[in-house]
Amino acid sequence: MNRKPVVQNLDYFQGRTIAISDIHGALDTYRKLLAKVDYNPEEDRLILVGDLIEKGPQNLETLRFIMKQAREDKEFYALMGNNDFVAKNVLYSYRLDFLKSVLLQRKASLIHEMIAESGLEPLNENTDMDQLCMQLRKRYLAELSFLNDLPHVITTPTTIFAHSGISNEETYADDFKDIMTRFQFEKEDHQFNRMVVVGHTPVSEYCSFFPEFNPRYDRRKNIYSIDGGNVLKKSGQLNALILRRNFMRTVNTDDLPKVRVLHTTQPKNEGSFFINHTNSKVDIVERGEKESYVYSDHLHRHVWIDNDFIVNGFASNYTNYELPLQAGTTVHLVNIWNDRAQVKHHGVMGWTDLSNLLYDPILEEDEFDFS
Repeated sequence: MNRKPVVQNLDYFQGRTIAISDIHGALDTYRKLLAKVDYNPEEDRLILVGDLIEKGPQNLETLRFIMKQAREDKEFYALMGNNDFVAKNVLYSYRLDFLKSVLLQRKASLIHEMIAESGLEPLNENTDMDQLCMQLRKRYLAELSFLNDLPHVITTPTTIFAHSGISNEETYADDFKDIMTRFQFEKEDHQFNRMVVVGHTPVSEYCSFFPEFNPRYDRRKNIYSIDGGNVLKKSGQLNALILRRNFMRTVNTDDLPKVRVLHTTQPKNEGSFFINHTNSKVDIVERGEKESYVYSDHLHRHVWIDNDFIVNGFASNYTNYELPLQAGTTVHLVNIWNDRAQVKHHGVMGWTDLSNLLYDPILEEDEFDFS
């Protein structure tokens, strides 16, 4: 297999460029975001920054919708993400033992949906992967080939789009794997002349004080990270980055229910913290009836955490941050826990008392402007 990165070079574009990453087979959310940004396939350039499928509820349907966009929309482009690589596994019968092990754990997959649509026996420990791949190639060659043929990098005179990151601005990387699987690219020691737009790592994985899911721009490094944790996190969202000349704007959407805020709150939030998934290991110092006193090496501090959020020594995605609220606004409801609720507003998640909320079906979406 040729492992040299495939690069697609685009000319300067006068209209809007809309970048969306990590759809993960969530077609309804994707279509809602396209409507929210008022996407016009005759006037806008749309770039999908990888992970089109896998882990979401509508993988095959999402893929076919994107293939239709690629045929019909004037300026539509998509990149290969690491999750889209399952197409190569099937097309080339590549690392099939590994593919089987992944699919036995991953219940939401393009491959499972193809198997179900074809009326084949569900994948199990005894599945002959060579035989399965041969059958899927016969029926889904167009879908698999579309994913297989996606480039790893898309460039314009001002911007580089890559799923997880690049090594440099000239060759991008020696192996396409290095473009699709870099983690926390923003923390690497780079400074780029052209802006580099990436997904792959949910932006909340950079947070330590409170969880935020909005795109983040590192001006010094010239890196824009736009993966909002869609599908992967209940509190996640699907982000769009809109570029036009020197104007940048971000828009997001999710499928969380909305609730009305009854009371204005102004919490002090002294000593707030967020334990992200990457750094979720904690050492239990004192276990209480409802809470435990733990030490987080990542935070370099001792903190109290509800016991129900501690599983096998890990406290993933836990925060003590209390979200400031304004009476009359609408927030996104993430979780209810006893007499408290996790809510999200303007892409930031925190706690509030349930007494501050009233269910309301009115929808209110979030968007941000940076100019």
